[in-house]
Amino acid sequence: MITTTSRIPADLADQVYARVKPIVAGSIFLPHKEVFQDAVGLPGTEGIRVPSFSFLISHPTKGNALFDLGLRKGLSGYPPRMLDEMVSYFDAKCEEDVADQFAQGNVRLEDIHTIILNHLHWDHIGNVAQFNAAKVVIGAPARAYYESNLYPQSTRGSIPAPVEGTEITYLDFSDSSSTYRLVAPFATFDRAVDFYGDGSVYVVDTPGHFPGHLSLVVRVAPNVFVFLAGDVCHNRECYNPGQRVVSELNNEDLQVARETARKLVKFNKESDNTVVILAHEAHWLEDGMPLFPYDVREWILQEIEKRRSGDEIYSEMTR
Repeated sequence: MITTTSRIPADLADQVYARVKPIVAGSIFLPHKEVFQDAVGLPGTEGIRVPSFSFLISHPTKGNALFDLGLRKGLSGYPPRMLDEMVSYFDAKCEEDVADQFAQGNVRLEDIHTIILNHLHWDHIGNVAQFNAAKVVIGAPARAYYESNLYPQSTRGSIPAPVEGTEITYLDFSDSSSTYRLVAPFATFDRAVDFYGDGSVYVVDTPGHFPGHLSLVVRVAPNVFVFLAGDVCHNRECYNPGQRVVSELNNEDLQVARETARKLVKFNKESDNTVVILAHEAHWLEDGMPLFPYDVREWILQEIEKRRSGDEIYSEMTR
C-alpha cells in the first residue's frame, strides 16, 4: 500500500509513541574540509571534536531497537585497513561504548531486538557482535558493499564480520511488502517506510553520503517528532539555516547528497513540530540535550516551544 502525503502522517486515533535516548558512543575530530565545501582548502588540523551518537528507540509493545552504534570501545577490533586509513586520521576515541552504558543503565543487551544502521562507515557500526539477539537492518543499496567488505573474510575488508547466525535485513524502498508499509512521498523526502506499522517510527530513504544511507523519524508525543538524520550532513549550519554546502570530500554521490541535504533544509524550515539531530551534532550537547538513561521527549517539546517563540537558535530559518 502506498500512501501519498506532503507531510509526516498525522497521529492515529489510537496513536502510540516511542522513546528516544541518545548515547554518546565515542568521538572523532572532524576537519572542516570534510564537512563544508567552502572549507575544502583548509588544512586537516582545522575542525572540531564531535560525538558519535547512537540512539535507543523504545516502543511500548515492540521493545527496544538501536539506531547506529557509534564507535568500538578502545577502538579494539577494527580491521587493520580502518585503523590505518580512517581511525587515526579522525583521532577517534571511545572509552565507553553502547554496551558499557547499557550495563550502567540496567539495559540488557539481549533486550535489543533490532539494530538499524544509518550507513556502514566505521564510526556508525560499532560492535554488532555484542548484540547477538538483534537483527541488523541495512539499506539495500549497501548490500554489495557489506558482503564484499567483511573482515577477516576479506583482508582489505572494512567491516568486522558479525557472529554467525546474525540476521541481516536489507531494507528496500523500491516496493512495499507485508513487512513494511511504504509512505511516498514522506514530507520533503521521496519515501519512507512505517517500520512498526503504527506510525511511531519511520525509516527514511536519505541517499548520497553512502549507499543505503537511512534516517529515522520517531513520533515522541502527539504530532511531535525527532528526525535522526545521520550523516545527511555533519554540521547544523548545513541544514539550519542551510547556507553552507556539504563537502565534496565526504560523500559517495555528491550530487545526490547535496539534493538530500537540500530536502533536509526544506524539511527543517517547514516542520516546526520536529527537531533534527545529526549523527555528529556537537551543538546539541552544548545546548543541553539529555543523554541515556534519559529520553528526549520533554527536551524536544521545550525546543519546539523555543522555536515557535522565535528563540535565537531558530531565528535564521525565517530570514
